[in-house]
Amino acid sequence: GWYVPSFVIERHPEVSSFWGLQNQREKMASMFKRPYTWEKYCQLLSPTNCSSSFYDGVARRWPETDAERGVYYKSQLYTGHFADTAKNNCTANPTTCSGHIVDAPCSWSTNLEQQAFWNDIYLESDGPNEPNDSYSYGQMIQVLRAANETKSNIIMWWWKPDGLVLEFAGSDAELHPVTLPPASEICVAKRVGPGVNGRCSSDISVRRGTKAGSCDNDHHALKKVVCSRLYSDTYDVSPPRRSPAYDFIKSIQVTDLEMEDMLKHWALRGVDKYGYDGRDAVCTWVRDNLDDLQRFIPRGYPRTLDGRNRYKESYMYAAMAMGIVALIVVFSTTFVTYHQRDTRILRLANVQFLILMLIGFSFVSLGAILFATQPSLVSCTMRQWLVTIGYTLGLVPLVVKVGAINKLVRSARKMKRVVLSRKYLFQVVLSIVTIAIIYLIAWSIVDAPTRTEEWNLSEKDLDFITVNVDCSSRYQFWVYITLAWEFMLCLSACVLSVQARKVAQEFNESHLLFALAFSHFAFLSMRAVTQILSSTGSASVRAAVASFLLSSDVLAAISIYFIPKFIIIAKKKPTALKKVTISGMSGVSGASDLSQGGSEAFQSEAGGRRAVILSEANARAKEIQPAAAPSNSKRQVRWVTGWSKNGQSAPSPRLSLSKTTFPQHHQKKEEDSDESSISCNNDIESSEESSHDTQQSQHELKLERVQDDSQSQVDRIIPGTGSLTQKIKSVAKHDASTQEGGIVALRGDEGNEEEKEELCSSTESSDEQFIYNTNIP
Repeated sequence: GWYVPSFVIERHPEVSSFWGLQNQREKMASMFKRPYTWEKYCQLLSPTNCSSSFYDGVARRWPETDAERGVYYKSQLYTGHFADTAKNNCTANPTTCSGHIVDAPCSWSTNLEQQAFWNDIYLESDGPNEPNDSYSYGQMIQVLRAANETKSNIIMWWWKPDGLVLEFAGSDAELHPVTLPPASEICVAKRVGPGVNGRCSSDISVRRGTKAGSCDNDHHALKKVVCSRLYSDTYDVSPPRRSPAYDFIKSIQVTDLEMEDMLKHWALRGVDKYGYDGRDAVCTWVRDNLDDLQRFIPRGYPRTLDGRNRYKESYMYAAMAMGIVALIVVFSTTFVTYHQRDTRILRLANVQFLILMLIGFSFVSLGAILFATQPSLVSCTMRQWLVTIGYTLGLVPLVVKVGAINKLVRSARKMKRVVLSRKYLFQVVLSIVTIAIIYLIAWSIVDAPTRTEEWNLSEKDLDFITVNVDCSSRYQFWVYITLAWEFMLCLSACVLSVQARKVAQEFNESHLLFALAFSHFAFLSMRAVTQILSSTGSASVRAAVASFLLSSDVLAAISIYFIPKFIIIAKKKPTALKKVTISGMSGVSGASDLSQGGSEAFQSEAGGRRAVILSEANARAKEIQPAAAPSNSKRQVRWVTGWSKNGQSAPSPRLSLSKTTFPQHHQKKEEDSDESSISCNNDIESSEESSHDTQQSQHELKLERVQDDSQSQVDRIIPGTGSLTQKIKSVAKHDASTQEGGIVALRGDEGNEEEKEELCSSTESSDEQFIYNTNIP
């Protein structure tokens, strides 16, 4: 509303009400003079032209800057000055003269022009701002200070509570409101509104409005001005981290008296009036009224932050201990494997591949230990590297080896040459591991796992916050891809184990591979469940569970795959090869032990020797049933495989066949005797032929020579009615002349089950390998 200083009321008490202001044109014009700017005063009124040499009592010098030229008051330099203008001259302008009133900008809630005009109060603003000739906020304060400095009469539009009002409180310049006609709802509704079509219109008649809106300003409560973004900034944050500021400001209530208390402190401090003083005034008031402000704090605040380190709980130490145990078991298994590397069961399992598996298990054990430690940028990344590469090394070598054996069996059924080198198998393993490493590098560069803090509100107590420290990336699909990779390895192992179930028993690890894959799959499934539930529960508990699962997976793998082999070694079983059945050979069983330097089946020998396994000697000759073969008549046959050294063919293998008739009562004794009792001569030899041989020579016998030539087979069928010895000699003679190696498959009369023979089980020549313990119908 309208305000006047105390010293004006003391001179003219009537001005405190519109009754003393109405229809007083000349009095208003003579009482309320118009203020002059510093420059305007120096140009028009100063007797010394504002010379610095002569102080005229108003200005000590000429204004030096543009800012100084337009001011109405400058402390210690320009006191301000009020004087009559043509608008105050009622002699020259008896119907238009007026006194001066300080009006606010039209964009404020002032209706001064409407109130003065319709209440016949002849006061007008004469400021520099159009359209209502108003003053800016700073200029209004300057005019008031100039009036107080010069004790000039002034009336102005202002408001309370405000610091300026409190600054002059208690002095002769204290501002007092001027009473206008009382406000009403009808009057307030009839007031000129804001905007260019209202108070800011260039048409003065529009700004003046109607008489119905000329009442006094109504009293209204203070309103809180809040930035619209404060709401979104508050509620876009998760509840545990949400600030109570918006809800607090929304609910807080400050009375006019409390506001005046703060404003008075600000106005009187006088240190940094338009800087820190305002903050100091508010903080001081909050300190003094803290107990009263407690009632405005939203429910659930203030909150208590649980600062306990969950990674120092007892279950985390237990998980770490189990990881260390798993690592020690892996190291111990590695030591035993290397120490027993020359034993037959480990040689057939391929010691190099076993070491790779154990390296992978050691990586997984280290990952289990890291899962039980406090997360950091390094540990979060190393967890995924160790576990992913560890599982890859733990499964891929076994999968590649079993896959190679399966490939051998499939090729044998098609009568194809199979050459498997150690270098190739290791290249396959290295290639698969490289794929995993490339993926981990991309993950670490694009979206590396890092330490994150997740705050959760307690369900029972809304002001208690628990902190979950975990490792995570911005996108969770990285973790799911690694889990899918491990699932794929387990699935491959399961499929290969099913395919290898009919492989030769000496090399058949299908049951171990299946059990190992099933174990990995079970623990991997549980780890996947914990990952899916990562948004719930305690992060430290999930990390401990993951650590226990990884350690248990390693211990289970060692127990399934390695411990049975160590038990067999500890029992000191015979090292001679057992009966080995190569699937696909019709009635033929065979086995091959490779070079003395090799430790695995179907592997190249040191020095570049490659074993050429010519399997599936599937002789399809007609079987001749002898006329009168005694039930205890038996044949002994030795088979020899050919070797290739450095690309050169080895000498032709030799075959020996002997036929011996055993008495019926010696049959069981012979069956229980050692294999060395079977004749294994280097030359072709034959026992005396019985009358049964004479009858047998009259029947047709077919002998198949199976030889690999550029992945195709050449079958040579030798028919005839000669004796069995003569037929074998003819084949051996042909081999000696052509220097060819290979396998000779002999088929004679089928006989009964008692006629099946075992071949010799050892040889002294490194260039010759026997297929042992073979039963031929």
